[in-house]
Amino acid sequence: MPALGAYRALFAATGPRLPVLSFLARLPNAMGPLGVLTLLVATTGSYSAAGIATAALGVGAAFGGPAVGALADRYGQRPVGLVAALVDAAGYAGLVAAALLHGPASLVTALATVAGLATPQVGPFMRVRWVHLLRARGKLVPTAFSYEGAVDETSFVAGPALVGLCALMFPPAVPLLIAAALLVVAGLAFALHPTAPAPVAVSGSAAPRARLPRRTVLGLVLAMAALGAIFGGTQTGVTALAGSIGRPGSAGLIYAVLGVGSATAGLATAWLPARFRYPARYLVFAAALAVAVTALLTISGPAGAIAAMAVLGLLVAPYLITVYALAERIAPPGRTATVLTLLAAGIVAGVALGAGLAGTLADRYGFRGAFAVPVAAGLIALLLAATAYRRLARTSAGLVAPGVAAGDSAPRRPESLVEA
Repeated sequence: MPALGAYRALFAATGPRLPVLSFLARLPNAMGPLGVLTLLVATTGSYSAAGIATAALGVGAAFGGPAVGALADRYGQRPVGLVAALVDAAGYAGLVAAALLHGPASLVTALATVAGLATPQVGPFMRVRWVHLLRARGKLVPTAFSYEGAVDETSFVAGPALVGLCALMFPPAVPLLIAAALLVVAGLAFALHPTAPAPVAVSGSAAPRARLPRRTVLGLVLAMAALGAIFGGTQTGVTALAGSIGRPGSAGLIYAVLGVGSATAGLATAWLPARFRYPARYLVFAAALAVAVTALLTISGPAGAIAAMAVLGLLVAPYLITVYALAERIAPPGRTATVLTLLAAGIVAGVALGAGLAGTLADRYGFRGAFAVPVAAGLIALLLAATAYRRLARTSAGLVAPGVAAGDSAPRRPESLVEA
């Protein structure tokens, strides 16, 4: 099926409401890191303090994400998503209050951790819903994952851009308050949407006990953590750059350029030929990403930052989509949400680590020191891909990229990879 026709079929399967809800419900997660950075830099004047709180947000999400995914596999997305959205909104609201009242750093960090722990896993949950909705037309699942990658990247554009616009026009607390409001409105609506799949326990008691392919999943989680470190380090570096020129509110707008190219590249991934297998894509995109991040070291001002964000953006979504697609295919029956939220946790853990390290380096060496973090993370991503390539290629001979044979009704899931 041509890619445009495939995208039309996706929207026909969901109707217009669900894609809108899933996008709006992702925005708080995209707004959180930069929103915390902006608020705490304004209230404390310290990039280190802001970086620590942002790291706490990410560490909480890293630990909470897999728990939220496992609970959703067992009890269903509706009750788990409902509770997560409410707790996350309360965490952001409490963090804003503590920051404005100049509460102790320990309290601010604790509230950031709570917000992270309760992060609704909208992206992984939506990918699970696509698998359920397209069960009879499995050849559309890769296209759905390409679309999800583009939506993720669009949210990464809109979230920081919204933070930046609000920071230019309103007090620095406004972005996180908007995030809390979106969690209450769109987050709850997404959780309660009728497409939420039934709990695994309803369809079979054996599914929750399916064994995870630990070695393969761990490698992919680390791959996502490297990508997250690129995000976190780059956000902090751009924030430090914007501060150095006296326009801290422009950080979100500069960083948003990364997502413009990434969202476009994500949609275009559906046009890649089927013979370009996922293991090969993983290695190629990791190598290209490692080269692209080195451009950050050449930045000397806003114009260079915008150019570097544009180049980097073209490579982020294909890498992310490929890793998610590999993970969906190795997930045992009944454990898809668990595996996908583990990958999402890898991203946020990487963001936390990258933001924390970059904040410390920014205080000591300026924005150039902060940009050393994403450069190192890009090299690590390439090393992980090169290490895993042969094993993935050997065990995934039946793993088909977008454009599976017309007679296929679902993506192939080779047992050798599941058991790796």
